[in-house]
Amino acid sequence: MRYIFLVLALYLTASCNAQTNKGIENLKNEFQKIIKPYFFEAPNFTGWVEGSTILLIGEKQNALENKFLFIALKDTTLIGIYNVAEPVSFNFDTEGNSTLSRSSDFFMLPLWVVKNKTKILAKDKKIIFLLDNLYEKTMQANDNELDEKTLKEYQSYQIDTSLANRHIALLFDSYQTIITETASKGKQAPSKICIPLMQSLSVECLKLYNRIPALVYIYMGEALQSAGMVEDARKHFKMSLQFYPTSIPLQVYNYELELDQIEKKKQLLNLKNKYRKHWMVKEL
Repeated sequence: MRYIFLVLALYLTASCNAQTNKGIENLKNEFQKIIKPYFFEAPNFTGWVEGSTILLIGEKQNALENKFLFIALKDTTLIGIYNVAEPVSFNFDTEGNSTLSRSSDFFMLPLWVVKNKTKILAKDKKIIFLLDNLYEKTMQANDNELDEKTLKEYQSYQIDTSLANRHIALLFDSYQTIITETASKGKQAPSKICIPLMQSLSVECLKLYNRIPALVYIYMGEALQSAGMVEDARKHFKMSLQFYPTSIPLQVYNYELELDQIEKKKQLLNLKNKYRKHWMVKEL
């Protein structure tokens, strides 16, 4: 429970810093002002099937002449705004209430779009077992290698709508996409998005399975560090080790942020003795 309160507080702080398109108070009301809407086929923003036929809608026939374009699903359900002028950005309705509440440089399919049509089953543990498996193969294992079978299982959540609890996979995939795209551009991942994503993922896992996967604990800590919230990250990793005391990545991060130099030396010696072949320990 203490974990939920900590992350929720961080989420609220990050949310206060988020900027949205303040000229639009209600998506539906704003859309109804358009006398003659023009529809445009959107680029391939996402690999998720719910976003495969997304439409862009504007009041001018030339898409680039619009200040912004409405983003809609194939049934014309509005999910956000695409700001055409440089720098290009998005504003999303994250609650399904026609209110813009999150701005982003990245396209992010809102959680409610998938969750509202997904089977929510606590007895179906496939997705949390998948997150555990991803952790074991990419973080806990010595060589950080992901096999093709696990990768295909992970990707299946994007397109197979019969799978239960796909909303959890969406949150995880959104985070992975942001981390990958920012890294490829040599940029830092935006904390105002990453921290709320990890908070939402933690809450959804707790609701269904009464636990948070080790991988989520790790990513949350990394998001805090990236945001410069070092003290929060330090507390987070120490707390996370109470749930996963044998997690090598958590032990490494805990060591790196340890302030007591005597304790720090003990932790390093322990890591080197027990896990010297692990890819993260080799870098210490």
